[in-house]
Amino acid sequence: MQNEMKYSASIVFQQILHLMGQKSMQLLKQYGLKPGQAGILFTLDEYENLSQKEIAKKIGVTPPSITVALKKMEAQGYIKRVSDENDMRIIRISNTDKGRECISGIKSVMISLEEIMYGGMLPEEILLFRRLLLQIQQNLLNSKEMAGIKKEMPPCEEF
Repeated sequence: MQNEMKYSASIVFQQILHLMGQKSMQLLKQYGLKPGQAGILFTLDEYENLSQKEIAKKIGVTPPSITVALKKMEAQGYIKRVSDENDMRIIRISNTDKGRECISGIKSVMISLEEIMYGGMLPEEILLFRRLLLQIQQNLLNSKEMAGIKKEMPPCEEF
């Protein structure tokens, strides 16, 4: 039983997520960003001029949980805050030129990470693996325990 648990899919997933996080942080270090901050840049690149609440909703976290990340990113010059033209109480956040330039570098980091992850796999195996991951994601989203939880996931893209 102990050996079965050692290699259970959920434990392996947790280990992979941990390793991916470590490797992502290593690769993103050159930009002074963490993986979550890179996700914010991508979100702003796609939607532009979002409030903190809207960013949080798009990436699936609570608004307070990204406060520190946004402050650091603003201090680094990756994002800017501007008052909403229609409602001065709302602050809109968007990428600066530096933030937009950084996105292509981050895409390269993501490609490097995937090359490491998929090393030794055939293209057909990678496609099957991706399809299986998407199925697992859908199964989890459709489970009764997820009832009432946001079920919209950002689309997966190829770079």
